Amino acid sequence: MERWRVEKPKLGIGRIWQRFLIVAKWTIGVLVVLGLLFVGINWFDEDLSLEAKALLIAPPNPYKPEENLYLALLGFDTKEGESPVAAGQARVAAYETEVAAALQDPQYILKEFPDSAWQKKEKLAFQGKVDFCLPLTKSCFGGVKIHKEEIGRLLKANRELYRRYSRLHGLKGYYETATPSFFIMSPYAPSGIRPLYLANIALRVQSGTRLQRKGATTDLGDDIHTWRLELTGSGSLISKMLAVAYLQGDYALLADIVADSTLDLEGSSLEIRSAVELSDEDDWKIGKLFAFEYRITAFFLNQMRVAKGKRLLADFPSEGRGWWERFLDQVSFLFIKINATQNLQARVTARLQKMAGANPREFFVARDTYHNWFRDNVEFGVHYFYNPIGKFMMGIASDAYENYYLRAYDGAAFQRLVRLGYEIRNQKVEDKAVPSFMQRNPQWASHPVDGRTFVWDEKKREIVVQTLGQQPEGRRFSIPVWRAAPRN
Repeated sequence: MERWRVEKPKLGIGRIWQRFLIVAKWTIGVLVVLGLLFVGINWFDEDLSLEAKALLIAPPNPYKPEENLYLALLGFDTKEGESPVAAGQARVAAYETEVAAALQDPQYILKEFPDSAWQKKEKLAFQGKVDFCLPLTKSCFGGVKIHKEEIGRLLKANRELYRRYSRLHGLKGYYETATPSFFIMSPYAPSGIRPLYLANIALRVQSGTRLQRKGATTDLGDDIHTWRLELTGSGSLISKMLAVAYLQGDYALLADIVADSTLDLEGSSLEIRSAVELSDEDDWKIGKLFAFEYRITAFFLNQMRVAKGKRLLADFPSEGRGWWERFLDQVSFLFIKINATQNLQARVTARLQKMAGANPREFFVARDTYHNWFRDNVEFGVHYFYNPIGKFMMGIASDAYENYYLRAYDGAAFQRLVRLGYEIRNQKVEDKAVPSFMQRNPQWASHPVDGRTFVWDEKKREIVVQTLGQQPEGRRFSIPVWRAAPRN
């Protein structure tokens, strides 16, 4: 039987290699075809959409230079005898010259900041420190009397800066005139002058006559008006968040004043009421900033268009890198389509504006609608075959805005809280009646977004906002509550 057995042919090593080579050739062929298809899809860019072109046009500036808070703040610390507005204009002019050069040569930005020449000029510096007045983290009102002499010295040493700050409220509006770019100038007063202004208000309220108290509360209302101009003006995200923080600091001081039962505020009631009613809740909607932020992104994309891959997503010159890295930059540039990215950013911006413009109570519904659209059109998917790097960039850049909406709305909630504190005093609400008073007046006692009622802590005698945004550590969202002075 052994001799009739049929032996099965064995598969030789040569035939294994032959089959392997066939599979490899087909695999390589398919990959080459897919690669060529990928390159072909990304060979051409889109034309700019009408939506993208419209967003590139800045709204008209309704203010004369001498009416513009932006220019006054940019040149705020120019040396004595010079006009802050004129200094602000000079700073913008220096910035524009350098930004134009940076747009023509993207590597030029590595040399100096656009307004560095202006920064080197002689300027007024704040003399001293005001570390006893930090309204965003602790009361600027309690204990201010012990700093009376120190406040007097600081006022004398910083007379010109204080004079300039006290006149800001007379300006008509806020409009950032400088070309939006990643080097945008964010104007603000020297760090010490605003705390000094608030500390002096607190001191005058506590130590002055009824007339002086009235003047101090008027000044506080003027400061609220100043930063409301910036909040509602045309500017960048930084300017909006700065205005939100300054307004919150002003309202915190106002809440401390209202809560002090030892003060006679009858002569200041009109000024206090005007201050707590000054800002409309629509002021806290920051949707208009997205058109400005879009123009910042457009500037960056224009730089990339000029660079043509020489410095793609790098923070150092291509010439200082190896040939392989420069080659990868050129290849990568093929897969970012500038116009297509700008068109996508325009679509993202339109939906961000729609979300920000929604009724606060409908914010989360609008947010979910935006997230669904964003997931289908920007996040990773089959559509990444075209303009993958551009879409990846937009995915990173657009993800951070949501928290800023909520931080602004938390500011609106704090304004409501201060109004609540004022009404408790004005209507002489006793402690035991505070919870029911809050329930009857949700327009003052709840968050404008989710409607959650503020928390009344009877032991601490304070009311707290339940915030929604990610706030800086230690940021104050509580106010003390007025209580009738004990009768003798």
